[in-house]
Amino acid sequence: MRLPAGVGRALAFNRAALAPGRATRAALGVGVPLVIGAATGHPADGAMAAAGALPVGVAAMSSSSPTSPTSLLVATTTGMALSTFVDSMCAGHAAAVAVALALWGFAAGLLVVLGQAATITGVQAVIGLLVFGRYPGGVGTSALHAAAVMSGGLLQTLLSLGLRPMRPLGTERAALADVYRRLSSLAAGSSHGGPSGEAIASTSALLTRRAPDSSSLRDVIDEATRIRLELQALSSVPDVAGVDELRAAASSWLADLAEALSTARPSSPEPTGIADHVRADDTLTGRGGSRQRFAAARATALIGQLRAVDRLVATLAGERRLPLPRIAGSVSVLALRGAVRRDAARLHETATDRSAPAFRHAVRLAVLLPLADVVSRGLPWPRGYWVPLTTMVVLKPDYASTMQRGVGRMVGTGLGVVLAAALIAVARPTGGSLVLAVTLLAWASYTVFAASFTLYTLILTALVVLLVSTGDPKPLSAVADRAWDTLLGGTIALIGYAVWPTREAATLRTTVSRLLSALADYAESVFAGYVAGSLDDDLRRRLGERARTARRARTDAQASLDRADAEPPRLRADTGLAQSVLAGARRIVIVLHALRTTLQDSADPVAVPEVETVGRAVVDALRQLENAVRSLQPVQLPDLRALQQQLEVTADGMHDERRSRRIALVAAHLDPLVDAVDTVAHMLDPAQALEEASA
Repeated sequence: MRLPAGVGRALAFNRAALAPGRATRAALGVGVPLVIGAATGHPADGAMAAAGALPVGVAAMSSSSPTSPTSLLVATTTGMALSTFVDSMCAGHAAAVAVALALWGFAAGLLVVLGQAATITGVQAVIGLLVFGRYPGGVGTSALHAAAVMSGGLLQTLLSLGLRPMRPLGTERAALADVYRRLSSLAAGSSHGGPSGEAIASTSALLTRRAPDSSSLRDVIDEATRIRLELQALSSVPDVAGVDELRAAASSWLADLAEALSTARPSSPEPTGIADHVRADDTLTGRGGSRQRFAAARATALIGQLRAVDRLVATLAGERRLPLPRIAGSVSVLALRGAVRRDAARLHETATDRSAPAFRHAVRLAVLLPLADVVSRGLPWPRGYWVPLTTMVVLKPDYASTMQRGVGRMVGTGLGVVLAAALIAVARPTGGSLVLAVTLLAWASYTVFAASFTLYTLILTALVVLLVSTGDPKPLSAVADRAWDTLLGGTIALIGYAVWPTREAATLRTTVSRLLSALADYAESVFAGYVAGSLDDDLRRRLGERARTARRARTDAQASLDRADAEPPRLRADTGLAQSVLAGARRIVIVLHALRTTLQDSADPVAVPEVETVGRAVVDALRQLENAVRSLQPVQLPDLRALQQQLEVTADGMHDERRSRRIALVAAHLDPLVDAVDTVAHMLDPAQALEEASA
């Protein structure tokens, strides 16, 4: 019997994501406070410090975050310590606790718009409020509780950043090799561009974090980005003679480069005759000539990039590094202020936009966390904080993640309860054996953290039950209590989402329109470069910013489409139109990137003001498509095909060979771009189709 998609994702296991080495460092952060507490005769204080280290270890294991690990871990530690102090002061006052939970929940919900690092900090701050604030006291006692949590978090931070063995660039090489294997599959036509793009993004974040000073590694991943774009560009002209042969040769070369990166050896010689498969043919005219010139330009660029990577791999064959703790960083005060202002503006925008998914998520948390806390306080057993904690962990901004976390949390907790009961009943760990058991479970939970949320929850449940058993005279009864707490908390989260769900249809329309707007801005800068003939510093900066904006916009639109596809049938929008628009947008991005890289790589400035008219028409067409998506109104696009063909005529009749070649090159690239724009326009006509798709 086939499992439902949400259940299948919840029970999935990604073996490649296992991280036993990094988990060892994080587990030490949990075990050391327990050892110190047991040695000094204060096991409860050691348990509190270990509990403070546990969530910070989760932040340390979140390796996909491009944010500095120092800032992420310190922010997580500080947030948990502050939460502990605040709720210790509020403990015993139900109204104050409810207000604090509502405020913390709303803030944590809004933080999801700032990315993974901010999300982690927000979630762990709420956990600190729920778990450690159950111990009432005055200012002094609350400060001591916060200090214990802070000490555990800081110890975890120091261990995570400081314990790094001297080694070759093994992790970085493996990640880069995986990228180039995926590019080899893309060149061979056995995969689409998605997997390679995701691998490039995650590897780029990895290099930023682990090897920020290695220019060679950064150059290798930057070239991978450009190679991927050239391969996608060539895939749009499969009918041009020699393209299939070129892609096959490139696939073989990329596979060899991947193996060379993995084994730290120089790559094999360049495949014989790879440069002869696709060459410019000036005798061809019309649209066939444009496509052939386009393919030849992209082939030349691809071969140049492969040769550059070959040289970089040879350089890397002997490169090693000695990683040192990077506790302090030199962050520009002006840059920090700018980032704070941007983040604050985005949070304000989200907090005032009632239709934003993050706003709805924040409101759900602000309502459900106090409700779950009230339910937990009415239970006939202690430590009911597991109820709101489960609600916090399960509830996510979208349907798919909420259902997946709900299933994973409940299955994992149920099995974890059985594991904890077996450990307590059979082994009866105390003292040193308890410390060892908790440390080993911490290591196991961190190891599988990125591989399986369900398995992580299973191990974490057993760990937490053992950890709180340090002061519990009836540890077996606590095992059953955790099971009921999880069932209640998960049920509250799922019912709360069902009562006020976030439908992805409106968000999907917004993200698609923003993508088209970003492409219009990007196209405007690209054509401005061709009109000017070269890139000054301001235009180069603007091009880079708009390219990044377009990339983020496409990622956001694709993520929204994926969330819409995961919704149940009664909520799901018709995503067919969005898929078609995204496919067209992908082709537009490929052409714009190709035009941009050609302009950047050109050592000979050639101004071609003749492309200004068609450039303005392309930008106008993209803005009309954006408005059509937003307003559901029909579009009246300029005749881009006629303008593109006129540009070909202009190139053929020009006596200046340099300018003629540059104009012909632009005209050749415009051919697939015009096709993509016209296809998107066709999908949006009539406008009612979009209304039906988002209804």
